[in-house]
Amino acid sequence: MTIAEIISKIKPPTVIHHFPSDVIKMIGNESVDFLQRITTNDFTGFTEGKIQKTLLVTDKGRIIDTVWLIHRNDHLLMLTSSGMAAETISWLNKYIIMEDIILSDITNEFEINLHFMTTDNFYCSDYFGFPVSFELKEHSVNESTKFSNTFEQWRIENGIPKVKKELVQDFNPLELNLWSWISFTKGCFIGQEVIARLDTYNKIQRTLCKFSATERVNEQELLLDENGTEIGKITSVIESDNKFIGLSVVRVKFAIEQQTLKSKDSNVTVRIDRVFQKEAYERN
Repeated sequence: MTIAEIISKIKPPTVIHHFPSDVIKMIGNESVDFLQRITTNDFTGFTEGKIQKTLLVTDKGRIIDTVWLIHRNDHLLMLTSSGMAAETISWLNKYIIMEDIILSDITNEFEINLHFMTTDNFYCSDYFGFPVSFELKEHSVNESTKFSNTFEQWRIENGIPKVKKELVQDFNPLELNLWSWISFTKGCFIGQEVIARLDTYNKIQRTLCKFSATERVNEQELLLDENGTEIGKITSVIESDNKFIGLSVVRVKFAIEQQTLKSKDSNVTVRIDRVFQKEAYERN
């Protein structure tokens, strides 16, 4: 079965109720200008009713989180990964000096449903390339949801990074194929110089890959080439159809479909099935 055939059988869900996400409320007239200076994407023309995805990265261009901003007239809502509100608020507050901005964690006040289709009734955006609508319900019953194994399989097959796995400060966004989350034309933002150099001088050293193995391997295991040299790391793993599939970040030289590597600790052969590169994705 080809990769295209495999992916075609793994459809995104119709809707994820109680989508795992934290919610930060931003109050202040300077919030949009602040996001334009601090985050990776372009907030020009970001007005009431609109939604924009963007990245939070360190001054060294390393990932903190992927977030969506929703403009609700007198305030903004920032949707972060689940469990990331406190860390995100702390990071943003480092850069709020004289700005009129107040941040608060209001995760428990909302239920978020993620619909894998666009509708005028909700906030339409994309979820790593897939058209979606974010439905926000106030006064949440505070139910939590974990991604199912089926969703995790779909996520892995499509190279979608996840917080605390791929979305960590070990990697920069270009290594994770997050080109469409970055504006290369708007000017300065935190980490912009590093990311621009990586792009301009083609200095991207690693790339996100999907792999498979017939035996168990573990997250955070290093991957070795035939000479025993460390050339990558496993970031996500699940068991699926009597084998193990996952995501890894591998040096570009070895990121070749059908390439075999060895896991360092478990000494298992893993095969690269798909390489996620910018040619397959939109770029700003």
